[in-house]
Amino acid sequence: MEDIIFIGDWIKERELGKGSFGTVVLWKHKRTDEKLAIKTCQWGDELSDKHRERWTKEVEMLQTCRNPNIVGTKDLPPEFITGLQRANPSGLPILCMEYCSGGDLRQVLNKPESCSGLKEQQIRQILSDVRNAMQFLHQNKITHRDLKPENIVMNILDTVQSNVAVQGQRKVIYKLIDLGYAKEIDSNSVCASLVGTLQYLAPEIIYSKSYSNSVDFWSFGLVVFELICGRRPFLPFMAPVQWMPHVKKKAHENICVYETFHGDIEYSNEVFPENFISKPFKTMIEHWLQIALEWDPKLRGRDTPSRVTFNIPTEQKEATSNIVIYDVLERILSKKVVKVFSVANLTPLAYEVDDSTTILMLKSKIYIETKISTGEQILITQMNYSEPMDDEFVVKYWNENTMFFLYNKSYVLKDNIEPIVPMAVQRSLEHPKALYNFKNSQNLYKNGMFFVMSQMELYDLLINGLFVRAESLKCEGKHLLLKHNSVDKHIGNLLARHETLKKLTDAGKQHITDLRQSSNGTHLLGGFDKIFKDADDITERIQKLQMAWNQLTVRLQSATRRSNEVITSDINNFVAKYNYQTVYTNAYKAFLAHKKSEHMNRGREKQCHDIIKVCYDCLKLRSKILVEVRQQAFVLKLLDVSTEFYKISDIVTNAADNTNKLATDLTSVLEELTKCTWSTISLVVKDADGISNVPYSVVSFEKKDFKIGQPVSNNCIKMEKKLGDDEALKSLIEDSVKIRKSQINLSMKLNSQKKMLKNADLDFSFLNDA
Repeated sequence: MEDIIFIGDWIKERELGKGSFGTVVLWKHKRTDEKLAIKTCQWGDELSDKHRERWTKEVEMLQTCRNPNIVGTKDLPPEFITGLQRANPSGLPILCMEYCSGGDLRQVLNKPESCSGLKEQQIRQILSDVRNAMQFLHQNKITHRDLKPENIVMNILDTVQSNVAVQGQRKVIYKLIDLGYAKEIDSNSVCASLVGTLQYLAPEIIYSKSYSNSVDFWSFGLVVFELICGRRPFLPFMAPVQWMPHVKKKAHENICVYETFHGDIEYSNEVFPENFISKPFKTMIEHWLQIALEWDPKLRGRDTPSRVTFNIPTEQKEATSNIVIYDVLERILSKKVVKVFSVANLTPLAYEVDDSTTILMLKSKIYIETKISTGEQILITQMNYSEPMDDEFVVKYWNENTMFFLYNKSYVLKDNIEPIVPMAVQRSLEHPKALYNFKNSQNLYKNGMFFVMSQMELYDLLINGLFVRAESLKCEGKHLLLKHNSVDKHIGNLLARHETLKKLTDAGKQHITDLRQSSNGTHLLGGFDKIFKDADDITERIQKLQMAWNQLTVRLQSATRRSNEVITSDINNFVAKYNYQTVYTNAYKAFLAHKKSEHMNRGREKQCHDIIKVCYDCLKLRSKILVEVRQQAFVLKLLDVSTEFYKISDIVTNAADNTNKLATDLTSVLEELTKCTWSTISLVVKDADGISNVPYSVVSFEKKDFKIGQPVSNNCIKMEKKLGDDEALKSLIEDSVKIRKSQINLSMKLNSQKKMLKNADLDFSFLNDA
């Protein structure tokens, strides 16, 4: 087939893969650019009947399995039937498939940057797609029997579709290929053939004469562990016949069996710590791995673990259990995990949230882990550079790509932040001249590469966090200006109303001063004194508010100007000067060099100076960066503007409260002034009747204003509230009492005279004698 380059309008581009007896070639149409992956059998008469049956079965299965996560078949263009006849000596059906341009997962895992696993978002998408494909096969009573990274390919899409992951800027869907070993068996049927790749085979395929589709659960678990950690969980440096006896001894909770530095066998309930997944996802997926990697095939993937202690036959255990492996994985992938990066101490955090989780609840979780009090926390969402309110729900800001950045109000970076160094790297730095066997050197290079990558990631998050804080301060400045302008408008309204009050009180004070100087009606004016005093108090408070507000306006304008100053160039200049690119390049080269010399180092010990030096340089650079970044002007500016904005925000809030209170007090004084004025006018225009029928008033009168025989109440106003005892009030009451006593005495004398005049018998007879 190598000499066949053109078939009709189709051009051979390259060979995509080659198996034990099948070859897959990529063909491209020269006019439409359509691409096809065409698989032919390279052998002829030497093929056994079993191999022919397997090939035919794969073609039939792929043609009948219609699932978005299983590679699809296409109609073979007619010209290929004759064009490939010479390259298909077996005469078996030619398999025409859709072309998945991203390659397979083995190619991804072989990259140095994947030596300690993939990123969580990519892992989630792979698990979702593979789960969908495997569940579809099992529902149709088909067991794949050869699930491994090589048989999971990536189809890069041009448009957004369902089941899509983002890989950089590319959108990817993951598909299963190679159903050549697939067989129509289910959980209740058995098969006795030895098929599949040995390292991913379930134990019963080697140990037993029969097995069911639970073998796929085991392979799925191995693949998932490898995606997370970059290596298989069970003694990857041993052949299956060597590691399986050790794995057979593991408990249900054990998901990892590994060799220590000194060659001891250890059992673990956790994935290796050198990974890129979050803590909540790690906890959930470890529980799922216990289900998938259960040794007993009749319990694997089910909800009844082998840790059952009471003695019942395995068949009875199986009858009381259900397959839950796919449902549990689906629930895990549906969980919302919010990621938080603490800039203050360079710590990535993550928490599971639901629809009822508030920002304050998230802050409480953060406090438990970081000891930063909720009052000192500043949470900024990467979505819109804003600081959510404590009562808002986290899901409002959540999606798979969003991260919260956590800041401390008091400082940007905490002092003495210790790095997390893998154990293998620590040992190498303490003993730089030590010799390493093949297994330990492999582990050191992987851990060294992971250490450099993790420090690079933390640095990127730190720089991104500084950018986010700068942008959030710009937004905060705009919001503060809006809040300031709103309060400023209310203060303007207050000043306008105060001007009215001031004119009224100034005019009133002048009139009352003139009346008192002329001694006219002074007893009618005592109630105004308290009102004028309250008005003067409000004037003083408003003047203080206005002075403070003018100063605040200047502060806010200055802080806003500083927040809008472009610090992007400053940060970029810092990154250009201090970055991990050289360290990463050296680590990358050291890893590749070690990988190329694997075959030479398998049987001997070696020193690992290159990767040890890289790790040392990485630690040294990290320390220098943390020292330098604290001294940068843009970092000090961020802290200064942040602190200033929080102070200004508090002042604006207090000013708003004071403005509202002053407005209420001013309204009250205006109402009192109006009432007092009209009450005084009423007293002037009314006759003074019934003075004896009313209680004493704080408003006093001159004697000439009273008419004898009429009640005093005609000339009084009733008080709505009791006034405080002061000297002016006492004087008014004393005057009122004196007037009352004088009136009573005068009334008594007049009544006595009238009575005497009425009852007197006068004799005028003496006039007649004259």
